[in-house]
Amino acid sequence: MALSTAALLHVLEQAIAIARGAGELLREGFAQAVQAREQLMVNYKTEDVDPVTIFDRRSEDYIVSALRAAFPHHRVVGEEGGEYASANGHRTALTWHVDPLDGTVNFAHGFPIFAVSLGLLDEQRPIVGVVYNPIMDELFAAAEGLGATLNGKPIRVSTTPTLGRALLNTGFPYDVRTSDDNNFDLFARFHREAQAVRRVGSAALDLCWVACGRMDGYWEFKVKPHDIAAGIVVVREAGGRVTDFVGGERMFARGEVLATNGLIHDAMLRVIAEERVRA
Repeated sequence: MALSTAALLHVLEQAIAIARGAGELLREGFAQAVQAREQLMVNYKTEDVDPVTIFDRRSEDYIVSALRAAFPHHRVVGEEGGEYASANGHRTALTWHVDPLDGTVNFAHGFPIFAVSLGLLDEQRPIVGVVYNPIMDELFAAAEGLGATLNGKPIRVSTTPTLGRALLNTGFPYDVRTSDDNNFDLFARFHREAQAVRRVGSAALDLCWVACGRMDGYWEFKVKPHDIAAGIVVVREAGGRVTDFVGGERMFARGEVLATNGLIHDAMLRVIAEERVRA
């Protein structure tokens, strides 16, 4: 369903307020983590590298409650709680994908790079994205056709012209210890092809840093919609390009994402294709 410009602006404003509210919860939790990290309640989802804190759940509870109050006809899918039906029981093509704490490992270790991520899909098309890092107080926001901002100011992707001059970012899957499909080969290849590669630990922020020009490109696989839905909108509205690893639009179905300033996109697609043939 197509939303009018006025409707998109309303949705974006509400999502920004909700993200800031969740960020305040995380800021309080992070202070506790820094002061007494050994006492922070940390459980693990599946592997030792995949923790979930009480603050993931508190943040998601807050976000889901706020979204259902603001948009009772929208569906919500949270990282921790899965799918929540629309509050009024109506079926809709509009679905929020929520990551209440993207970068939980960082959070649990007192490393101040993590975010709240709220992405709205119309069917499978990302149309609204809000990503908030409460420690740096940086809020990225975008809606389809309305541009992208950082703390209310417009942002654009970089103008780095070649892969050899590019600063890239990536992430590693949570089954990195047990699966041979673990991104190590691509990481090493891009280290040789690009100026440098970083790994910071928040897919949502990785995408937003491409959008604002801090990074020139980002790739990752074994990702979920809640990891990337919001950031895709921010990158595209900042003038960047986002595809799956074959240059298509099936990022969610394939669980993979490549985001760039557009100028180095084809070169990164080529490297990924060559490495996957070798594998």
